[in-house]
Amino acid sequence: MIYYFYSRTSTVLQNSARQIETFKHQDGFDSSRLFVERIQGNVPFIERPEAIKMFDEITSQSERCTVVVDSICRLGRNLIDILHTIDLLTKNKINLKSIKEGFTTLLDNGDVNPMAQLVISCMGSIAEMNRNQIKMRALEGIKVAQALGKYGGRKVGAVQSDEKLLQRHQTIVKKLQKGVNVRDISAICGASSATIIKVKKVMTNRKMIGL
Repeated sequence: MIYYFYSRTSTVLQNSARQIETFKHQDGFDSSRLFVERIQGNVPFIERPEAIKMFDEITSQSERCTVVVDSICRLGRNLIDILHTIDLLTKNKINLKSIKEGFTTLLDNGDVNPMAQLVISCMGSIAEMNRNQIKMRALEGIKVAQALGKYGGRKVGAVQSDEKLLQRHQTIVKKLQKGVNVRDISAICGASSATIIKVKKVMTNRKMIGL
């Protein structure tokens, strides 16, 4: 088992020393496999520079790996993004160990940990409730705006430019340039196949990749 350690603080003013000191008392600690990120928690895990670097290194390993975090909140502030990250790691047979919450997502034999699955299921239910509440508030806001004549929907021609599309999905661009297929990119990035195909079409037209 190879252990990787991921630390995140929101700004350069915050010190990651406490997290690193905690890691030093964990099995398998090696500073060469320590990834320290200084980035806001609302940035999706798979879009963070150090997280991407760590993920690419782990997925190139043949041996089983565990990612250790001080707390599950280091994966993100958004519950939905945290769940997606856990799912991404699990699909790639990467174990996640959260020190503060005291659980690992996979058992020693590689099977999903039932206790961790229970916690994740509860988190998923809460996330789904939050999503529904957000949708309801958004619909209520639209109805009010429509009643006041201030909402007309998307303007005709308001289509995302190719340049903005590529800028928005830089992780997908890099994976396509490496020759990763659509299905694998979808699993890694959590993006829909339609979005990846759209990016791929733009890149092909611009001769950034071959057919």
